[in-house]
Amino acid sequence: MKNYKFKFWHYGLVVTLIVAALITYNLEASDKSFFLSGETSHGHHQIELACTTCHGDGFAGQDFMQQACLNCHAEELVQANDSHPRKKFLDPRNAGLLAHLDARLCVSCHTEHKPEITHEMGVTLAGDFCVHCHSDIAEDRPSHAGFGFDTCASAGCHNYHDNRFLYEDFLAERIDTPDLLANAQLPLRTLVIEWQKTHPDSRPLTAHDMDMEIESVAPETLTGIRHAWADSTHALTNTNCSSCHVDNQTEFTSAEIVTMCGGCHAEQRETFTQGKHGLRFSSQLPEEFRRTVGAMSPVAAQIAMQPAASTELSCTSCHGAHELDMRFAAVEACLGCHDDEHSRNYRASAHFKAWQSDAAEGVSCAGCHLPREENNGRIAINHNQNHNLQPNEKMLPVCLSCHGVEFSVAVLADERQLKSNFRSPVSKGHDTFNLIRDRIARIKTNK
Repeated sequence: MKNYKFKFWHYGLVVTLIVAALITYNLEASDKSFFLSGETSHGHHQIELACTTCHGDGFAGQDFMQQACLNCHAEELVQANDSHPRKKFLDPRNAGLLAHLDARLCVSCHTEHKPEITHEMGVTLAGDFCVHCHSDIAEDRPSHAGFGFDTCASAGCHNYHDNRFLYEDFLAERIDTPDLLANAQLPLRTLVIEWQKTHPDSRPLTAHDMDMEIESVAPETLTGIRHAWADSTHALTNTNCSSCHVDNQTEFTSAEIVTMCGGCHAEQRETFTQGKHGLRFSSQLPEEFRRTVGAMSPVAAQIAMQPAASTELSCTSCHGAHELDMRFAAVEACLGCHDDEHSRNYRASAHFKAWQSDAAEGVSCAGCHLPREENNGRIAINHNQNHNLQPNEKMLPVCLSCHGVEFSVAVLADERQLKSNFRSPVSKGHDTFNLIRDRIARIKTNK
């Protein structure tokens, strides 16, 4: 019998088959990290394996990717009154600008999987990209002569998309306000108040009204649950056990918790799934990804977290399943996970001391990072903790509840202040206000 010998092309065939098998496995498996061409930006790393959300079938083309960006970010840009909307660059008069920077496409400025050139806000352009269109700014604004173009966005003066809180008129209207306002206080929540107004004859439920008994739970544990629930907002608003524990279900996945809570708290669920805490449950992501990848966990974060923080993030991560302790949710739930310098310094801050003495007057972690927003006369909490996180100036509406605008802008532009949780002395104001005062003086002189 003739011996069979491997030839060169046989080895190539074997290698090809192995590679094909690996590719097939990764295509079928939920972990598609094999195909990642590079590290994903801070904003998208949680959903980097939901490849089809941005790329379609891999051959979808540029228009698909642009729409994929808008599927998640279009509403945010509308709310921001986008300073550079796409329609501006569809104007034939601006056609020449597109030769330098095609601002019609999100990926012109935000290219994923390029960690070596990715800066804050996921921008992958050099810091002086403003010069492409604004090289003659000093001709109209002599005060800007000598300013570096790499400082436009980084100095707390301008942001590419969202300038609502840095427009000159907005700042000029509020100039010379005191550092600390006389009536300093965050808006008060109105959710429970509104419920009571619409249910004037309703009485709070008590521990004796609990409509569920669980034989598998020890009596002392059940007693603790009963009294925790009876003291909660749920009992105050007539939400009994069976409202959540349908068919006596006692074990829930993180996804089931978010869906169940969202049945009554749809607005909160929507904003929660827009932020990093709940992004993996966003309705914009493929159902298969949401089902197989699961909730975000602090161990997967790209910023400093407490070593013991490992729980999956859902509604009950902060609010608890039964006690709904709002003070815990406002501070301890945050510090139980976050271990960056800003978070570690919070307990030594003036904000924390004021909050300890009076939660209504003081400022908690949630008071700043889950802002209370007015909508049609009602105050609701935005559970998207990224809503006003970056750039720093987006925090201004919260700061202005208690502080003057010049003080607030100066503090938010000071990296030292942010890291120390506003414990460092404010050494000076912000140059923006000096420019505004000079401009006002020139206008008055020319009249």
